[in-house]
Amino acid sequence: MTFQVRDPVHGFIGLPRAVARLVETRPLQRLRGIRQLAMASLVYPGALHTRFDHTLGVAHVAGLMARSLGMHDDAELVECAALLHDIGHGPFSHVSEYALERYADRTKLHAEQKKEKIHELVTAKVIQTDSELLDILGRVRCDEVIQLLGPGQGRPALRSIVSGPLDADKQDYLLRDSYFCGVQYGVFDIHQMHRSLCLEGARDEEELMIDPDGIHTIEQFVLAKYYLTRNVYRHKVRLISDQMIVRAIMLGVEVDQYPELVELYAFDDSEAFVKKYLTWDDARFMQAFAAPHLPKCGSLLQRLIERRLLKRVFTRKVRDFREDVRELVMALGKKENDAVRAAIEMEVASLLSSQFKMEIDPAFVIAHSFSVRSVRESSRNDEAGILVATSPPRTFESESTLFASINEAYIDQYVQMYAPVAWPTAAEKNKHCRHAKEGIQEAIESACLKSLAGVKP
Repeated sequence: MTFQVRDPVHGFIGLPRAVARLVETRPLQRLRGIRQLAMASLVYPGALHTRFDHTLGVAHVAGLMARSLGMHDDAELVECAALLHDIGHGPFSHVSEYALERYADRTKLHAEQKKEKIHELVTAKVIQTDSELLDILGRVRCDEVIQLLGPGQGRPALRSIVSGPLDADKQDYLLRDSYFCGVQYGVFDIHQMHRSLCLEGARDEEELMIDPDGIHTIEQFVLAKYYLTRNVYRHKVRLISDQMIVRAIMLGVEVDQYPELVELYAFDDSEAFVKKYLTWDDARFMQAFAAPHLPKCGSLLQRLIERRLLKRVFTRKVRDFREDVRELVMALGKKENDAVRAAIEMEVASLLSSQFKMEIDPAFVIAHSFSVRSVRESSRNDEAGILVATSPPRTFESESTLFASINEAYIDQYVQMYAPVAWPTAAEKNKHCRHAKEGIQEAIESACLKSLAGVKP
């Protein structure tokens, strides 16, 4: 007997009763309060879907993949792993990942944990310690799920279904995010894609590959991922709102020094941390921290609530900067570069204060750099490529005429500046940005050169 629920993306989602029991647990239900795309609804009003919706979709797709490949005995394992893969997410999904990486107490982690992503360690800790999950799955199955979500399970194909270049996670979020954002960029033929998958290799060592006849279907999937990244995940309002939340957290921890916010992200691998962490979602976060008693953090979050967003006052490709500073410009978000980033933001705040004839707080000026990988490189997942079941197997990139013609080395890298300014018209915006462009680039290059020369910014 299966549990069924109607889903706007996949129609009816069916899960075995043994797996569906997980849906009712507190760690899974918490995901109803965490938006899949953080504050993307500020630009795509329909983007109100949650990690809970996505989790059900991923479990559904994972089960379809396993059964279509004849892996019936392992289907429930991958469905369990798919259901639990996001339970380590904090408020506003991926925004919390940066805070966890920045503020985790690494002195309390084991040596082998220090190289792992903190949100993945949180997920593993929840599965290891939550009483509801342990009661339903048992210790052995919980350990199998952790292994599948972490270092990898015995069968490579199972791992590829849960985490790989063609995994169920990507398949669901492309279709789901496209649907709720009201765009077509991420649409692909999921059923034809599943018909194109095959297993190659000895029993229990099979690898997930694509049939040579399925190359065009995979081209559609990879292009969907690329276009959704360019047009939705890298939309300027999405970038600005994400960076406002990140900066609000940094100000709340480092300037306002609010204990409750400090504790939220100071992962120490303890069961006590996990219990507190699982009480947080987006709504509680905003209620607790968008408050007047937190002068910096609260003020920035209140701007988000009222949609008084920071404005993009500068954007430039990194290749337009001096060659000797490009690497540092792309690394401005790293903790070890806090000083140079702060120097840039202070100088830009001064420039804009003069230009706009108003006092601009440097804490609310944000330097942000990011990249968009070439469509060819984006076909991979953490350097693992898609294999085509030829004899011997070859990479998808070499077998696809379309992708073989793309220059892999080409990558778009940008640095942008956001600030609390406003303009009444597009013409005024263009005038202000043109006026500030040269001075901002000079401020960025100057601060980077000083840092590289060992001079305190």
